[in-house]
Amino acid sequence: MKQLQHFFKDKTVQQVLDVGCGSGDFIKVLNDTFNGQVSITGVDPGEQWLKEARARFAQEHICFSCMSGETLAFEDASFDVVSLSNALHHLADLEQALNEMKRVVKPGGWIIINEVSDGDLTEAQENQKMLHHFKSFVDRLHGIPHRSTWTVDEILDIVRQNKLEIVDSFRHLKTKQVNFESYFLDEKSRQMESLLEELQGRPEYDQTKDQLPLFKERLEQHGFQSAPQLLVIARPKAR
Repeated sequence: MKQLQHFFKDKTVQQVLDVGCGSGDFIKVLNDTFNGQVSITGVDPGEQWLKEARARFAQEHICFSCMSGETLAFEDASFDVVSLSNALHHLADLEQALNEMKRVVKPGGWIIINEVSDGDLTEAQENQKMLHHFKSFVDRLHGIPHRSTWTVDEILDIVRQNKLEIVDSFRHLKTKQVNFESYFLDEKSRQMESLLEELQGRPEYDQTKDQLPLFKERLEQHGFQSAPQLLVIARPKAR
């Protein structure tokens, strides 16, 4: 990500923490940004995701631990950079997690928030949003924290409301091409179908079952593309 590399090109960074790392997509971005020259720690509460991440990143300077963002088992002021990528909407206690991130970042360090955003979407990106919102709806029925997508202004407001000073922000695309590959679109349809099957026997099934044929029709017409993400670089405000 060129914008991120440009921002940190003259900054001294040695220790980086990625909160809610999942299988490691943003770990790759961070490793590329710092040219493999910094120590990176990824944490996530899901051991199944960490198993995949460990298989992807066997480098000695990258390690992983199982823990939640709301309770980071690190000393105060341990990291030069603390990031949270596409996990803001998964947090059970958003304020507590951001407080923990502020606690473990060093004075003068940076906090990166990277989050999928809503607003000004193409039809292909609306398809990604439709699948994501259905997934979040089903998760919430199961008691799993999973919010719908925020707009750019809403994300920026969340950052400011949690006493973070925005240094830079930009919108970017994870995938720049619209995908019309039949195998890929079939997989997205199966994901929606699987989510719908989870609702069998519940009143929500009849309320939402029409989304599947609509989703399939939209995929055929418009394809699929990940919605834009907003990356925010911020610093904790002085107490």
